[in-house]
Amino acid sequence: MAPLAKNKPGHKASAKAKSEASASAGKHHEQAMVVLQQFRFIFKSVKKHFRWVEEETGVSGSQLWALAQIAAAPGLRVTELARALVIHQSTASNLVDRLVQRKLVRRDRSSTDQRVVRLYLTQRGQTVVSKAPRPFEGVLPDALMRLPHADLRNLDALLAAVAQLMRVRDASGRRTPLADM
Repeated sequence: MAPLAKNKPGHKASAKAKSEASASAGKHHEQAMVVLQQFRFIFKSVKKHFRWVEEETGVSGSQLWALAQIAAAPGLRVTELARALVIHQSTASNLVDRLVQRKLVRRDRSSTDQRVVRLYLTQRGQTVVSKAPRPFEGVLPDALMRLPHADLRNLDALLAAVAQLMRVRDASGRRTPLADM
């Protein structure tokens, strides 16, 4: 008959290691849930800001950011707007189409090169921007811009690690405005 496990040498050390591993796993889970709450807080705050923007201005958060970019640089081209908003050019074009339809933005074609289209705010667009809540770009981009550069680099690396561990990923989200998610 085999001796009982409690009589084996090192059994106490093995039980202690299991107990420590279990406690460590519990602390790890707790910390993961605290971080999850931080994500929830951030997402909820972002959504709250976008709702506030829409209630105050009648435009979405991404539309307001586009209007503000055009106000800051009259004559901006769609490619430049896409770059400033960090969105795909087709997304920027669709955004501009909606702003033109609402008579908030006007397009002007260059007299020398008809392919070049410049964007300008209409009077109505200027009124929206002048009355809009700040920050124009949204609370998350604003907060990120105010972080020290070293912290931004660290956050980028950590978020990249989280993204790699996710079992479902959608890379198109990188170029989708937060207000449209």
